[in-house]
Amino acid sequence: MKKGKISLYFLIFSLMSLIVFPNYSFASTILGESTFPAEIGNEFIWETVNATESWYMEVEYVRFTVDSIYNSTYLDNNYLFMNYTLEYYHRFSWVPQYINSFYMAYNKSLNFLNWSSEGFYGGNLFIFPTPVNYTLIQEAIEVEGYFNTSREGNKLILDYGNTTFIEHTIDPSGISSIIEKITNGTTIFKWELNTEDVIIRIPFGNGFIVFSLTFMLFLVIIYSKKLKRIKNE
Repeated sequence: MKKGKISLYFLIFSLMSLIVFPNYSFASTILGESTFPAEIGNEFIWETVNATESWYMEVEYVRFTVDSIYNSTYLDNNYLFMNYTLEYYHRFSWVPQYINSFYMAYNKSLNFLNWSSEGFYGGNLFIFPTPVNYTLIQEAIEVEGYFNTSREGNKLILDYGNTTFIEHTIDPSGISSIIEKITNGTTIFKWELNTEDVIIRIPFGNGFIVFSLTFMLFLVIIYSKKLKRIKNE
């Protein structure tokens, strides 16, 4: 009987752990042959770990929100389009830089990739199509941008030509885990992906949570009745 109680407590603890520490897993949106490593409404947050320029020293977090992902036609071809909102947590409030702005268009089969001008010029290349194609990314930047690029392993380096570089360390899921701006050898800002605050996808969203919670509670009730019946016997 004592073992039964321990098992019940363990089951309840497991349920609470599922709620407090959900089993996060990255999801993606697929349109045709093109894949983008996020879904509509997903948020990603980077935390400032180093800064030397006054404004960036007051920025604690940077938030990237996926506003929309959709198919659209450009020059008689279909592409995966994505819009985003970019915000800075500056002096205890979120300050938007771009709201529901065009972020990128992508077509894997046509080997086509294009970013918005603010994405290029501001170095706002936070999320990349998957699987990550560094050659395509570099070609897109150099065709539409006014600077050169280089690569060191999984690090993409944007050279602005005025001793300023923005380095993106891209993880296999297509997300910049580290973003660092360097001028004259000095770090202006360095952001790291905050995996605790970032909203990572749970399969089926909130519906999955509700279903899991209901199912686990149902198991707890059944198990409790079973223990009670065994005790009475």
